[in-house]
Amino acid sequence: MYYLLLTLFIITALLLVAVVLMQRSRGDVGTAFGGMGQGVFGPGGVDTILTKATYWLGFTLMFLAVLLALTHPSKKGSLIKDEGQRSPVQTQQNLPQGQNPPLSTPAQGKP
Repeated sequence: MYYLLLTLFIITALLLVAVVLMQRSRGDVGTAFGGMGQGVFGPGGVDTILTKATYWLGFTLMFLAVLLALTHPSKKGSLIKDEGQRSPVQTQQNLPQGQNPPLSTPAQGKP
């Protein structure tokens, strides 16, 4: 089930990229710098089939992303809860020959 959703997600993403690249630009360079362009504040215009396809593919992509997150086959649970249950890892440092380990740490004081 997960791999089927992943395949649909990838196909939807590629279709969305293709549909967005096929659309015509709505504004010119002047609108980006504060100019009043007809494409931005003019008549609303008609939604083309490419615009409607962009909306539907975008919603489908978001829906599939949520489904993929919910059906991921990895271990379920919280990472924060797992972190508190782990035992600390004991590490040993090798001392050079002829040196003794310290008897106490500075926080413990001298014996």
